[in-house]
Amino acid sequence: METTTMIPLLVDDRNRTVWELVSGKYEVKFEPAANHEYSVYTIGEQITFYIPENDHCPDSFTHELLHTLVYYYGCPIGGGFKNRIAGSQVLQRIFDIRLCEHITNSIEHRLMLPLYLEMGFEPSKFLCDYELFKSDQGLLAQVKRLYKTGNTYNITAVRNVIGKYFTFRCDPNPDFDYTAELKYLKTIDPLLVAVMDSYLHLWDTYDFKTDELGEYRENHTIFYEGLKKWMTGKNFAREA
Repeated sequence: METTTMIPLLVDDRNRTVWELVSGKYEVKFEPAANHEYSVYTIGEQITFYIPENDHCPDSFTHELLHTLVYYYGCPIGGGFKNRIAGSQVLQRIFDIRLCEHITNSIEHRLMLPLYLEMGFEPSKFLCDYELFKSDQGLLAQVKRLYKTGNTYNITAVRNVIGKYFTFRCDPNPDFDYTAELKYLKTIDPLLVAVMDSYLHLWDTYDFKTDELGEYRENHTIFYEGLKKWMTGKNFAREA
């Protein structure tokens, strides 16, 4: 995919300023998406956007572009999170790559959405599953049943509690009410939910555009320390 060909299809007056910031600092490439979904990969001074063929949508592209804007301001939230979790062998077992990426994507989405709306894009196009209510009572009941036996915690069930928490709390659709689901997660593990509540609260006043001191790292460290306290004295079983 030639950059000169893609720009008129994906960049318009709404996202042009952000595009010029990012493309002025990094080497940008466009590649066909293997799974028919927009995505982006950043490493060093290179950014690669993966674009579905014959689906040139400025709205979807802008979502990925805003992920790169966080990177542009020197705040690799995802990489910082993985580095912090790497400090504990137990937490590495619980927070696999998929869960780490889900958490940090969810956080970045909370930071990106106000900018997306300010740029004039419709909220319904922010995520492809924007209109999907992301609750599964049957799954939550199964997670609760399997969560622990004595003092041994099921890693798969713990991952589901963590993943669902961030799914519910970070859903961008204001029409969805996850109050009941979040209360249910508290019945499974109130201490873990409290640690996640405190962590997410740290991001409520966070602005990646002014984070010159790397405050995002401190947020991760506070979460890490809370998780260490939570896991003290517990045993964790490998997932079935």
